[in-house]
Amino acid sequence: MSRSKEEVVQEFRIRSIQEAAMRVIARKGMSAATMADIAHEAGIAKGTIYLYFRDRDELVAKTFETAIGELHQRIDAALADDQPIDEKIRAMISAQIGFFSENAEFFRLYMSLRMPEGNAAQQRRQKRQCAPQYLARVNALAGILKQGMSRGEVRKADPRRLALFLIEGSIAITFERLNEEAPPSEEQDIDLIVSTILDGIFIRKQKRSTH
Repeated sequence: MSRSKEEVVQEFRIRSIQEAAMRVIARKGMSAATMADIAHEAGIAKGTIYLYFRDRDELVAKTFETAIGELHQRIDAALADDQPIDEKIRAMISAQIGFFSENAEFFRLYMSLRMPEGNAAQQRRQKRQCAPQYLARVNALAGILKQGMSRGEVRKADPRRLALFLIEGSIAITFERLNEEAPPSEEQDIDLIVSTILDGIFIRKQKRSTH
């Protein structure tokens, strides 16, 4: 079904406003970003934003939902592939790092919702926006790891805590990449994370023979 010209223009305008919101939040932080700032960034009148969003909170929420939906599509596709668990983990981490590299402003919005600013009420509201998507991702990965444990591919451990460890480790690497002038290639960082997961960090020396 083809879309009308008005629908195409509206979709483009909404996307432009959301992208402007992410850039402003990346520069000024969540609590300091205003609708006037976002309108100026988007090159439109402040009143135009209210044609599409009730207030700043709805704008932030819708912006987050749009971007996180795209991220989850990539991660879900990686986890759904019929391949060994180590390849699934590699594909998942590659999808996450690649997405955040392409959408640096969204990563900063994501982190601002994970670690919110402002008063207690604002912090609770921001955490509610981020928590469901984050927990869904943790639970999905925990399920994959649990299956791997049952098949003897992954050592026995609390699958949810292991999922948290993997996700938070890759987020830390992503955060570092965005703050480096010349980060390693994505493939190098993906290899680092995956090899550390699979092989650990210690070199086990063979025990000396006592004979």
